[in-house]
Amino acid sequence: MKSLLLASVFSVGLCAPGLAADLAAPAATPDWTWQGAYAGAFGAGTLDHYRIQEPPPFDVFGTSKHSVGSATLGGFAGYNFQSGKIVYGVEGELGYRFKKSTFTDVPGAGTLDVSTGLFGSLKGRVGVDMGQYLPFVTAGVTAAQLKTFWPGGGPFPPTDADATLVGGIVGAGVDVALTHNVFLRGEYDFSFFGKKTLDYCGPGCQLEHTVQTHDFRVAVGLKF
Repeated sequence: MKSLLLASVFSVGLCAPGLAADLAAPAATPDWTWQGAYAGAFGAGTLDHYRIQEPPPFDVFGTSKHSVGSATLGGFAGYNFQSGKIVYGVEGELGYRFKKSTFTDVPGAGTLDVSTGLFGSLKGRVGVDMGQYLPFVTAGVTAAQLKTFWPGGGPFPPTDADATLVGGIVGAGVDVALTHNVFLRGEYDFSFFGKKTLDYCGPGCQLEHTVQTHDFRVAVGLKF
């Protein structure tokens, strides 16, 4: 009996390190994937480029060009598909640029208040799964609300003239996974819009607006 007890204790002693290692080992987790739905919020520094002139034949009187910095806030949501290392999907966003600018050198009008305000985009995305990192490029369509105000002059009263600008957007960035659900993002986007002619006081009192924007964004997202 004594020999049997000693043998049992010796056997337990041999097995104990293995049992302890099993208990200390982390539970198996699913392989990481970027596939699935996600949403988040972003902040950005925006550089707006404005080009304002009278339409032909009055464009010979010069052009008002300005670059204006603005703070931007917004949100985004999308869905990623994954095939091997390639991640692709679609993303929509909605944001607001807070800067309103006053230009005093606008041909014909003299003074004009301008802002782009509310904007939205729908973009396709393609990236490469590098584990914790997902570098990507984007391209799509975008729209922005152009708001202008002319204080009037002579017999003409003050006038608000607004329009919806539609154009293209391209960009690049990288998502960085912090956990299986939370990621950070750094991104650059360039938006370009076609010319938009606004009427302030009838024929012969119009202005052509061309707008481009550069967004430098930082975002945080949640993957579902």
